[in-house]
Amino acid sequence: MTFKVAIASLDGVQINQHFGRTDKFLIYQIEDNGEYEVVEERAVKRPCGSGQHEDDALNQAAQLLSDCSVALVSRIGPGAEQALAAQGVKAFEIYDTIENALKKLNRYFNTLKDKAK
Repeated sequence: MTFKVAIASLDGVQINQHFGRTDKFLIYQIEDNGEYEVVEERAVKRPCGSGQHEDDALNQAAQLLSDCSVALVSRIGPGAEQALAAQGVKAFEIYDTIENALKKLNRYFNTLKDKAK
């Protein structure tokens, strides 16, 4: 199963951005064989500004990620997590390198797939 992952990263190496404070997501595509690559960078309006959430920006960010199966972020609040879930996107909080996180995510999905058999 090929799927897309949205990653909040400042440097393209670590997952180190809060969902509400990022202004871009790196979109990775993971292939059935576990190989992955960046397919695009998506700009979003920061949903969280000056300590408060902007509902329109939050919903726009979630809609922009609706073709992704997963969002990997360093932190996410319950409102943002619900907005993503409404778009069919599962959010995971993780602080790791992108490479390690994508390998873990691929193993996770393979385990779910094996259990479903």
